[in-house]
Amino acid sequence: MVSLAGIGKSYRNKLSMVLEHNFAVITVDRVAETLNVHHQEAGRLLSRWCKNGWLKRLTRGAYVPVPLEATSSAVVAEEPLLIANELYAPGYIAGFSAVKHWDFSEQIFETTTYFTTRKIKNRYPFHGGVKYQLKTIKAYKLFGLKPLWFRSKKVMISDPTKTLVDILDDPKIVGGISIVCDVLAEYMESAHYEPDKLITYARKMNNKTIFKRFGFLLETRFSLDKKLSEQLLTNVSESYSYLDPTIQSHHSIAKWRLKTSASWKDEYDRKK
Repeated sequence: MVSLAGIGKSYRNKLSMVLEHNFAVITVDRVAETLNVHHQEAGRLLSRWCKNGWLKRLTRGAYVPVPLEATSSAVVAEEPLLIANELYAPGYIAGFSAVKHWDFSEQIFETTTYFTTRKIKNRYPFHGGVKYQLKTIKAYKLFGLKPLWFRSKKVMISDPTKTLVDILDDPKIVGGISIVCDVLAEYMESAHYEPDKLITYARKMNNKTIFKRFGFLLETRFSLDKKLSEQLLTNVSESYSYLDPTIQSHHSIAKWRLKTSASWKDEYDRKK
């Protein structure tokens, strides 16, 4: 924990100039441009402000302001979604963070999930006391997004249907297919349920396993009308995929070309 230290008039004026720009994340480049100083001087200023407790270091070369009402610099970043976007854009808020935003789950999930087109070494970093879950995706998956506004700053988040498609594409991102099924139930009961849009999005994802998982879950836990079934089955590949990549799956569902666990296979057979 760093106690907030006094700051001289000159340093206070420079810090005020930087903070007036309302940067979500303060970097060497932004300080250098704002104050018209060399990068070396900008780095020195950031280091001094951080040492005195007026900024908190997120990662190398990136800092966030400490709120004026704080008594120490041991604070949690106020806007984790904005921080994720500042550090890892281009990308969008996804996974359980999007699930919670659209009110598709009551589960508590403290981690902020962000899909980025950048290559990331550490997929579970901590920034400002917040844990992040990062996933690298191809640029063609940057669709089906909605803007979130934090004052004048925009962060993109997957829309309700893209949120569902993303977790059907990769159930691991929310902890497995059972959670995906729970989210699907909430999605289907909401005003956001658009099966035609889901099929359109799934085609753009270039992963036919999405159709398999969606069709299987509908047929096993919900209902599947003939028209939708035909649309989904048209997009099912011949090769087998895993219903849930997080568990061992040795049982086959021929119709949906899926490998499942014994419990899912039993439930599917009972529904038939």
